[in-house]
Amino acid sequence: MKAASIRSHLLLLVLALSVPLISYVGFEIYAQRQQAVDHTKRALRMLAKTMASNTGDKIASAELTLARLAVRPQVRKVDPQACDSILGDLLALNPDYSNVATTTVQGKVACSAVVPPGGKHLDYAQNPAFQHFLKSRRFDVSQPFPSPSTGKWVTILSAPLWNDQHEMVGGVHIPMDVKAFDPKIPTQHLPDGSRYGFFRDDGIMVWRNLDPEGVIGKRPDAEAARQIVKIRDGEFESLAVDGITRFFSVVPMPEVGWVAFVGVPVSVVYAEANRRALTTAVIALLSITLLGILAIAMARWIAQPIAALAHTARLVHRGDLGARAIVAGPREVQEVANAFNAMTDSLQSASQALEAEIAERKEIEVQMRDMAFHDPLTGLPNRLLLHDRMSQLMAASVRGGFFGALMFLDLDDFKPLNDTHGHEVGDQLLKEAADRLTRCVRQMDTVARFGGDEFVVMLGELHADRVQSMAQAHSIAEKIRVLLAAPYLLTICQEGQTDRLVEHRCSASIGVVLFSTGPASQADILKWADAAMYQAKKAGGNTVRFSDAVD
Repeated sequence: MKAASIRSHLLLLVLALSVPLISYVGFEIYAQRQQAVDHTKRALRMLAKTMASNTGDKIASAELTLARLAVRPQVRKVDPQACDSILGDLLALNPDYSNVATTTVQGKVACSAVVPPGGKHLDYAQNPAFQHFLKSRRFDVSQPFPSPSTGKWVTILSAPLWNDQHEMVGGVHIPMDVKAFDPKIPTQHLPDGSRYGFFRDDGIMVWRNLDPEGVIGKRPDAEAARQIVKIRDGEFESLAVDGITRFFSVVPMPEVGWVAFVGVPVSVVYAEANRRALTTAVIALLSITLLGILAIAMARWIAQPIAALAHTARLVHRGDLGARAIVAGPREVQEVANAFNAMTDSLQSASQALEAEIAERKEIEVQMRDMAFHDPLTGLPNRLLLHDRMSQLMAASVRGGFFGALMFLDLDDFKPLNDTHGHEVGDQLLKEAADRLTRCVRQMDTVARFGGDEFVVMLGELHADRVQSMAQAHSIAEKIRVLLAAPYLLTICQEGQTDRLVEHRCSASIGVVLFSTGPASQADILKWADAAMYQAKKAGGNTVRFSDAVD
């Protein structure tokens, strides 16, 4: 029987290598698509949970506000002649609220922070939201409906009012524009065509980020909408109301009877996996073709050394850069093995060097970014970042027509602490003061260290009315003044001695200036606030002074 030629042997070897390679490619394509789905599931579920948490916290805060209002004696009277002034105060302090009002059990508005158009008396007895609230007799979040006064979609948060005999005598209500339920999630990584929002358990759309079909306040006629309400907790693919198939992640909000959802187009989910699959298939095809050409060109019996070399190549292909070919067989094969080992050595060294360089560069970039924009002692934004955020806030004030406020703070009695106990103890006080300032403001506001013992607090999106904005700024400034004046417990460390605590009192002089759409520059606003701060200093410190300058 005639023995098979080396060419036949090598072709058989190519065939033998092709089968597992093709199987590997097929498995790799499946794994990459599955990995894309799993990654999308995790990312979307995290976003959906964040949505439920952020908006749930806002509703819980409103519920707590309603509960506190419901026990105030003047509110419980439901007397239009004796309305509690706190209704107007709450409306001024909460830009998300459209109104704060009380009604009788007959649906007549008793007290309202917003005067009805034309001064007429409003009656909500026939309003479906009010009727549902009367039946529930507990905290209730209504379905969205167009506001009679503004035409905007609103939903009403309501709590019952009880008299001393535990009889329901009315309700206290907070209408909120549905836009207030925007969960403010990080959307920079969401692809175009993504949708996220909230459904009620009865299938009515409460809010979503984009609504070109106008389905807020309605039950969308789409399979995706029905699946969201039905599944409530999980992931699925479905056709949405705009005709696009999306991958959805949904999370329940049982405390208010809602479901939070996030959906991204399916085509985006699989796009990267399909690209990688095509690349892998092309590489596999080229590899098989190269092996076939090599088998035809071979003229000597080198099966065993070649098999060993192929085995080593597969190990390297799977990521084992420590694998090396055995140098054996004919001289030509030994040269190939030596060259392969040298290439693998270079690849391994280059890979290790590249990984180290990338890690080092990332660490340097993070450090440089932090040093460029933050104060190294307190971690607060420095002047550079303050000016950047100030530019953004001034531009936003021009677009939105609302006021902003800038506070210039200087710590009183700080120098004696440094002179008595040294700069290390003074640094402790500065860090504690920075922490207290941060706790006094909203996340959207900015607290910056201006230099030495001077700080700047910048408040954004205050009221469009100057008087109400001044009241808001004054309330926050007083909160800051009181908190900074509280005693500081500081640790004094001396070498060879036991650490000891010292109490120091250090108040602040605060200058405040309002700005809106005027022509004033950043330098003008900072100068006015600084001048107001010095007025507070001259008044004895521990004082708030507003600048008379008008922007």
